[in-house]
Amino acid sequence: MKENVNVMAVFCDDTNRIARFDEMTNFIFYTKSDNGWGKSDPIPFSCDLSGGLASIRENISQMLGAFNDCRIIIAKSIIGIPYQVFDRSGFIICESEDFDLELLDAIQADLISQNEEAKGDASLLARTPEETDVPGYYRFDLTQVQKKHPEMSSKMALLPFLKETPFYALEVVCDHIPPWFEHQLPEMQLNYSITEKSEENKNDSTKHVVITHAGCE
Repeated sequence: MKENVNVMAVFCDDTNRIARFDEMTNFIFYTKSDNGWGKSDPIPFSCDLSGGLASIRENISQMLGAFNDCRIIIAKSIIGIPYQVFDRSGFIICESEDFDLELLDAIQADLISQNEEAKGDASLLARTPEETDVPGYYRFDLTQVQKKHPEMSSKMALLPFLKETPFYALEVVCDHIPPWFEHQLPEMQLNYSITEKSEENKNDSTKHVVITHAGCE
């Protein structure tokens, strides 16, 4: 997530209470610093929703000229065309009946958590077999990747490495031996073998498969 979680805009009514988008008369920026949340002066804005899509989009575009790097908005509700415009413009839309500074903290914490999770997912997806302390020897835990991303097949995870990376041996941790190993590995001049489990790991259901180049075992 690229949004600045330290800046949020709250849509307000005439009394500066949180409002629905169609009832708002101004918006206020809240910015987090070492001293806590500070707020801007109210910025007047109300959107004429009687026009068509082009008119509403133009009104909102004028409003967004003041947003700079703020991409988090908070309102009682945003529906219909305005919601679509904000959503397609990349805004995080938060809805709440009430507003206080604790809400800002809660939203910020939630977004940071989502960001960390997304980073973990991206790291997991991008993870390639890692070289061990022995040059040319690699290891890849396919079970962990597929637990997080069951849509990722063993071919998607392994073929790019097998085709593009020079290696002596690759140990793959998997729940079962991928069926394509039988025919596709020999076509790539590769062999595989299953390593025996030690006594301390004999109850481990995973399999440890070592892939090597033909004639290099």
